[in-house]
Amino acid sequence: MEQQVGRLVAECIESSGLTARQVAVRAGVSASTVHRILNGQVSPSVATLHNITAACGLDLAMSTPVLSSAEAAAAARAILDENYPAEVAPDIELWATRLEAWAENDPVQIIEEAARASGVLHRADAVLLAGETTAGRLASAGEASGKQWALSGAAGLDLPAFDEAVARISVLWCEDPNAVLPHVVGGSLRQTSSAHRASVVVAAADPDLFRGTFERDRIRYAAPIQIALDAISVGGDAAARAREEIRTW
Repeated sequence: MEQQVGRLVAECIESSGLTARQVAVRAGVSASTVHRILNGQVSPSVATLHNITAACGLDLAMSTPVLSSAEAAAAARAILDENYPAEVAPDIELWATRLEAWAENDPVQIIEEAARASGVLHRADAVLLAGETTAGRLASAGEASGKQWALSGAAGLDLPAFDEAVARISVLWCEDPNAVLPHVVGGSLRQTSSAHRASVVVAAADPDLFRGTFERDRIRYAAPIQIALDAISVGGDAAARAREEIRTW
């Protein structure tokens, strides 16, 4: 969180054309405070942040969008998945602390909490697609990108054959969605802005997400814990089936 606030303040100062010291004077805070904020060493109060943005000639707007933190899912895997790195970024460590406290170290509840917080349908960079498609078409699009990819969500629960349709809502994780989309959009599959109509989500993923993937019938699937996280995240029938599955682990 501190790093995100630091980046926000840095962008505000840059857009203002002022120096950090000038902004500090205008905001009525010390230059050292602004320095610590910029370096992610302190989390300022809302009042202080508002004064800084105002000093930069900008307004501070507060909003409460649906939580969609990739770090929350990564934290669950860091806790539960032996394939995930033991050393993770501070934002992931923060989420791990939250999940362990909220779930009281119950593995099933950790997945539930992380899925609720990771919201792949609401990611800013996620592309929602409506219509029917096969696992093979999604796999071919992933391969055509030339980068890492994996199917998850409902497709990960079903493990369909190459020419079988994927169930709603399936997730295609990839390193570069822009390289994937030209190969998957078209025909019966089209973009939509409605999560209620989506059947497939194409979303960008960090390389660590692809740890523990496995292949079946020329299709690469995400690690089982990632599949469960995504299936619960998208809700509906996929979530219900994922909950039944993880209770058997």
